[in-house]
Amino acid sequence: MDIKVFVWEGYLDDRFSMKIIDLIKSASLHYTLLPIKKDADMDTISTMVGEKVRKLPQIVIDGERIGGYYDLVEHLINKEVINYTGEPTWKKKYG
Repeated sequence: MDIKVFVWEGYLDDRFSMKIIDLIKSASLHYTLLPIKKDADMDTISTMVGEKVRKLPQIVIDGERIGGYYDLVEHLINKEVINYTGEPTWKKKYG
């Protein structure tokens, strides 16, 4: 999985950015963090993400825009990467 996480600079202070990063790390997935300068306009960010967006953070997986935190949770559950409690499914198989 090629995961790109678009966040504002200063993302360490943003609760949703950190929830996304924590979820990805807890599932032991590799990702690329792409901090965006606060003065960047949304048209430029939309071009980077690959479609029109109105806010950050945004997640793109394998070239498909997933959305924000809750969209990521739903996506990872549907792909059976995590279960409904947020635990990685590999822990159940191997842990």
